[in-house]
Amino acid sequence: MYAVSNKMLCVVEALIVLFVTSFTIINAIPEYYMEERCNVNNIINLATETHEAVRLRLTRNPAYTRNINCIMVIQPPPGKKLVVRFNEVDIQQLQTGQCVDALIAIDGQDQSARLLQGTPQQICGQSRPAQAFVTQQGPLLLRFVSGQTNVARRGFDLLITAYKDGPCASNEYTCNNQRCINENLRCSGLDHCGDGTRPCPLTAEAVAGLAVGGALLLIIIIALIVFCVCRHKRKTNFSEKAHAHDNRRNGYEPTVVKGESIKISGSNVRGVVY
Repeated sequence: MYAVSNKMLCVVEALIVLFVTSFTIINAIPEYYMEERCNVNNIINLATETHEAVRLRLTRNPAYTRNINCIMVIQPPPGKKLVVRFNEVDIQQLQTGQCVDALIAIDGQDQSARLLQGTPQQICGQSRPAQAFVTQQGPLLLRFVSGQTNVARRGFDLLITAYKDGPCASNEYTCNNQRCINENLRCSGLDHCGDGTRPCPLTAEAVAGLAVGGALLLIIIIALIVFCVCRHKRKTNFSEKAHAHDNRRNGYEPTVVKGESIKISGSNVRGVVY
């Protein structure tokens, strides 16, 4: 009975691990860094992503490098457009307002297409646009250019989400602005709708807290599973030793050799082991 309960405890703990792991996977938005995909494998197709949204940053380092000339294209799934939200802008700019380094956002996948509506010809400085921007053609082309001087700037951080206009399907969430986003984006804690509302009661801080808490819980559960396995092994070893000790006390010390007869002290039992 104890062994069955012990095994059931291990199964329950394993299921909890799977639940926490799948929760983390479900809520993780893919992240990309433009510097690392500069003009090579520079197309992000949201139709093949785990989510219909990505976080795009210029660099994973504390500052971007000089002499960058990168192009990246983000393609939505068929029949959808893109919502672009600026989480951060930190691009070198002169005091006169002129851009030294710049991000250019184009509505389409051709550099000859028009600028993303509402954005300036060059995006720089540290003022993050409060509003979100949407593509009309579908794809979004981004180009970043930096000069010959190294600067302590991070570049940008964008949230790019695929959407379509309503009515929404059963696997989609209807935003307050009537845009339709994939249902699995609701509780990421991010503004995928682009209207400043959060379709889930959880904030980004709450989601981050859950992620940290989930990681700690995962560590605890792994420790419990290790303890569970070790305790079961100790219990098994103890039982075997106790059984052997009882046999010795009762005068039963079998000597078994394959193919030969067995003789047990204190009895007349004989047999052959094959």
